Parts: sequence; C-alpha cells; structure tokens
Amino acid sequence: MDKQKAIPQGYMTVGEIARKMDVTVRALQYYDREGLLSPSAMSEGGCRLYTDKDIVKLHQILSLKHLGFSLDDIKNRLIPLDTPAEIADVLMEQATAVKQKMEASKRSNKTSKCRCSCG
Repeated sequence: MDKQKAIPQGYMTVGEIARKMDVTVRALQYYDREGLLSPSAMSEGGCRLYTDKDIVKLHQILSLKHLGFSLDDIKNRLIPLDTPAEIADVLMEQATAVKQKMEASKRSNKTSKCRCSCG
C-alpha cells in the first residue's frame, strides 16, 4: 500500500510537521502529552496527524516560548483558533508582543553603554 494514500488529504504526519516547523518529533510528542498541541487525528496505524490549523497553534506555542514564557504559562495563554478572524487576531497580538519586546531590548541597549576606560 502506498504510504501517501494512508494519510488523508489535508493532514500531515508528525515527521512532516516537525520538518516544516523545525522542531523535533520528540518535542511534538511532549507537547501532546502536556496538552499543548494534540494532533487533529490519528491514522489507522496510530500515527499523529496534523492540519494547517495545528501548525498555526504550534507557531503560537513556539512564539510564546521564544518570548520567554514557560510551558505552563503558554498552556494558559493559548487561544482557540476556530475561525480565520481568531487566527488573524492571535497573529496580530503576537506581532505586537514581538515589537514591544524589540523596543524594550533597544531601550535596554541604549542605557547599558560601556563605561570602561577603553573608549
């Protein structure tokens, strides 16, 4: 049986999503166990199957993790992504949070100038 036919159209395997999002399969399995990102479906053979909506949720998790949130904090901050409008709102909020973090970092860098005698 052809492997591609075993995966329903519109779904990706755990390996495919891991490669696409540059994370490990082990991380995805961990996120599933912790209730952060459960697969949308399971194949007949027991493989985790993900959709594009799951990729958006994974992006949300990875963005919050990059911003320094703990996994427990992330679990409490995940927003349901049921409509395109909700997805757009979440992405806008994340973009705003990243901009604020960048601005805070710039301000921090300006105030921490070198005070040594080297120049």
